[in-house]
Amino acid sequence: MKPVIAFANHKGGVGKTTSAVNIASVLGETGKRVLVMDIDPQGSASLHFGVRDKGAGFLRALERSVAAPVLPTAVRGVDLIPSGPALAEAAQRFSGILGAELLARCLARTQGDWELVIIDCPPGPGILTTSALRVSQHVVIPIETNPLALNGLDQLIEMLDSMRRGTPHPWILGIIACRANPRRRVHRETMAELERRFPGRIAPFVRENVALAEAPARGKPVTLYAPDSNGAEDYRRVTQWMLERLG
Repeated sequence: MKPVIAFANHKGGVGKTTSAVNIASVLGETGKRVLVMDIDPQGSASLHFGVRDKGAGFLRALERSVAAPVLPTAVRGVDLIPSGPALAEAAQRFSGILGAELLARCLARTQGDWELVIIDCPPGPGILTTSALRVSQHVVIPIETNPLALNGLDQLIEMLDSMRRGTPHPWILGIIACRANPRRRVHRETMAELERRFPGRIAPFVRENVALAEAPARGKPVTLYAPDSNGAEDYRRVTQWMLERLG
């Protein structure tokens, strides 16, 4: 079975979608075939790839347990299951194990030659996030580089621990400190605390970078928008680190 990696955090605005999209893009650069599944009704990952979608096709696929609609992106090797506001109905219609089972069936029926599947989750612990975690072998947790971010991280860890009582996964593949500035003491202290609490699971940090903030408005991952920027360089380092752990 191809690895399925969920990018999750209970808090929004932490670099979750930015990390999912740009890591997928770097994987495409390396010759990997990647499927990005956007399950956030805000459609943020879709917009990062320049795709505007209502999410109705994905919602119908979940309801009928059939293959999800897959679109090619401008990034070599990367395909996308787009999302949009219609997917918010899934949170109202599906619940518990049934919701997770519907996503699992849909994913199983979505055929392609992908080597990895990346799921960009919405913020919060709702049914869409829990369903994604239940079908994933690994989870990547992007966080802000400040002490308050550790509280949200603790909540997600508790959720994962609870889920693992009935299933062997998902396991934390890595934690990514985003918008980090190692010259700031609070950032250094936060990263040191992360290393202390999660030894071996802290990915290379991603620096504050203008190109990362600008790229979504252009509908491109940073590797296409500004391939020589610090943001692109940092996500290449993070992706290499992840591949070594997966290997």
